[in-house]
Amino acid sequence: MSKLFLMSGPCGAGKTTLAKQLSLERGLRYLGIEDFYAAFFGSELIHKHEEEVWEAFALAIRAAMLDEVDIIVDTNAPSRLDREWFFERFPDFEFNLICVHAPLEICVFNNKERARTIPENELLSMYDAVALPTEDEISKYASVSYYENIDNTGLKFIKSITNRL
Repeated sequence: MSKLFLMSGPCGAGKTTLAKQLSLERGLRYLGIEDFYAAFFGSELIHKHEEEVWEAFALAIRAAMLDEVDIIVDTNAPSRLDREWFFERFPDFEFNLICVHAPLEICVFNNKERARTIPENELLSMYDAVALPTEDEISKYASVSYYENIDNTGLKFIKSITNRL
């Protein structure tokens, strides 16, 4: 069974940096939703045709599953409902969750440095939507790891929970 590592946390917290680092270190196939938006719309932040973008993203995840490779999925997946989207569509993966947190001011600063900035009101809404997994949700994952970006000098590993599934 292939492993899927799902990133969760607010925009600008450092998820993409960590996901790319882990993909290199662990030989994971990196799939980032921002790359799919960029392919559809370039540097413009457009939220039209989101279903098409997410369908293309889902097809890439299915292709990785068919290739029997482990992947890291870089999307913010802030809420339990967002994370359930992956469970429902890709039941044949072993799921691992990587939660990344940063203070709001760091997320706002980092957002301004991105090629595809997110309007601040949307960023605030996304930040407020971030929810850590509940104990019940944690039990669905093979592992849950927590990282924190306190001062934008690098992510600090906090802890990891491993479950026997």
